[in-house]
Amino acid sequence: MTESSRTLIIACAVMKDELLAVNHAPNIQIEFLEQALHRTPAKMPGAIQEKIHQADGYDYIVLGYGSCGNGIAGVRAEKRPLVIPKAHDCITLLFGSLQAHLKEHEKVPGTYYLTKGWIEEAKDPLGVLEEYTQRYGRKTAEWVLEQEFKNYKRIVLVTNGTFDPAKYRSRARANAEFLGLAYEEIPGSLAFFEKLVQGRWDNSEFVILKPGEEVTQQVFLSLIGCPSSPA
Repeated sequence: MTESSRTLIIACAVMKDELLAVNHAPNIQIEFLEQALHRTPAKMPGAIQEKIHQADGYDYIVLGYGSCGNGIAGVRAEKRPLVIPKAHDCITLLFGSLQAHLKEHEKVPGTYYLTKGWIEEAKDPLGVLEEYTQRYGRKTAEWVLEQEFKNYKRIVLVTNGTFDPAKYRSRARANAEFLGLAYEEIPGSLAFFEKLVQGRWDNSEFVILKPGEEVTQQVFLSLIGCPSSPA
């Protein structure tokens, strides 16, 4: 990628603040898709593919997604290279590296991570509780959440300088209290986002597919080096 290359980044809306914070180049366009697609992963490839089909005049297409439960399987960019982070999901991006993510996973495997984006999108456990309550009633919703989180140990609010943690701390703590989990705040990093936006796509952290090459299971094998995350 050169300084004059035009790049389209297609990313999940929960990472909007992080990507906008590091993007200062006029030749880089970012399109955000709703986080709700993660709950219907079968629809995600089509939504991403539609954005790619609509793209015109770009030299590169970059996905702000990891493998995300096979949510990018089948995606391809016919006329230009397609760049994908080597990550199971966005937690690796939020911590700045696979190594940092693995360190936290090994420390406490049963961790649910929160950021401003998840809380504002109401995709935190309490937000999901309200969603389930509308569908199934409060009692059933609480039971479902208890089952979903029975093996978790802590809630972590990942901070990175793009928001004031004090504005989201009470909500994050309320999630932990509702689930009976420990609560921590851990600083993240914008390093991975900077590399993604600036075109520093080292093959140890990114996969670059040729024009027309499809995201397949074989490609996924290089993306799932980090543990699965609940987010």
